[in-house]
Amino acid sequence: MEPLDRITQLSTRAINRLATAAELEELCLLLQQHPDAALPPQLEKQLLAPPAADYDTIYWDGVADRILAADRNTTPVIPMRNRRRWMWAAAVAVVVAGTGSYLLTRTPATTEITTRTVDKPADIAPGGNKATLVLGDGSTISLDSATTGSLAQQGHVRVVKRTNGQLAYETAGAHPSGEILYNTIYTPRGGQYQVTLPDGSKVWLNAASSLRYPTTFTGKRIVELSGEAYFEIAANARQPFMVKQGSNTIEVLGTAFNVMAYADEQAVNTTLLSGAVKVNGRKINPGQCASISHSSGKLDILDHVNTEAAVAWKNGYIQFEGHDIRSAMRLISRWYDVSVDYRGQVPAHFRGTISSSVPVSEVLKMMAMTGEVNFEISGRTIIVTPGQ
Repeated sequence: MEPLDRITQLSTRAINRLATAAELEELCLLLQQHPDAALPPQLEKQLLAPPAADYDTIYWDGVADRILAADRNTTPVIPMRNRRRWMWAAAVAVVVAGTGSYLLTRTPATTEITTRTVDKPADIAPGGNKATLVLGDGSTISLDSATTGSLAQQGHVRVVKRTNGQLAYETAGAHPSGEILYNTIYTPRGGQYQVTLPDGSKVWLNAASSLRYPTTFTGKRIVELSGEAYFEIAANARQPFMVKQGSNTIEVLGTAFNVMAYADEQAVNTTLLSGAVKVNGRKINPGQCASISHSSGKLDILDHVNTEAAVAWKNGYIQFEGHDIRSAMRLISRWYDVSVDYRGQVPAHFRGTISSSVPVSEVLKMMAMTGEVNFEISGRTIIVTPGQ
């Protein structure tokens, strides 16, 4: 989504009192980055209106000031206290630590924690559309810097970068007999990319991932995945679709599913959104996840999983679903291309959602609001220490 469209979307949610605290923070950042964008008059009126509901006054005053200042390209000096303090339609996050659950609100008590990550002179930008394509002859193309249009000709297949930045394959004429050519697309840490395969199937590739596939499908449609990808498969009963991941095989006819197969995670998870697939011969239904342990190879079928959480990355969000600190930081390290230095034990588990387009400090700030963890940014390293 274009930044100006996202500003309009967030402003509309704010006017309708549907915006979360994270979305308002994102609106602040976008307005700072795009000073020519103007706030809708109705939203500015609400920001300046008298308070109508209980909320953390100090935090809300600061947010409202920053939104207005960003819109006017000025720096807020004195908070205007008499503003409407909205009731949120959704909580910023919930943390589960030990046996207790706590609803997170932004209070003066968290200021010292969050300032250490937000007020650093340098921040770390989120990832974006970055990938490298390796052609059948071994030559490479940097997709993020390549211009739109035709990139290469491989036999009767033309490789094209579309105006929306996606990679696609266009067939011209009949397929000649001969050697089948394979392409591989790689995304780095901090990169994602979308490719439309020769059969029309769509694949969204997450950070630090790769996909190998033929430029023309003959017989079974077989691709090889490393890392994570979301698939929307073009139905073709005569040509079953198969995803190979190491020794694991996912068989598909026509469906939408997500495969998370990072080597540093505990399991390979295939989450089905629609249709039906078989994982190593076992069928799963929509709303289920086939989880294969890296250590034992055991396959478990999990029911009633949160499919939205499984594909949050593809939809532009970072979503924690009971993640412990290390699994949460693995997700962050891949998207922001950072290393993590742990200095002490952090028992907290995290739940919450934030846009993946914000700098890393905004994500860390949301996590630090639990009071269970502190963060410091040093270069491209995030230092994690227990909360006070």
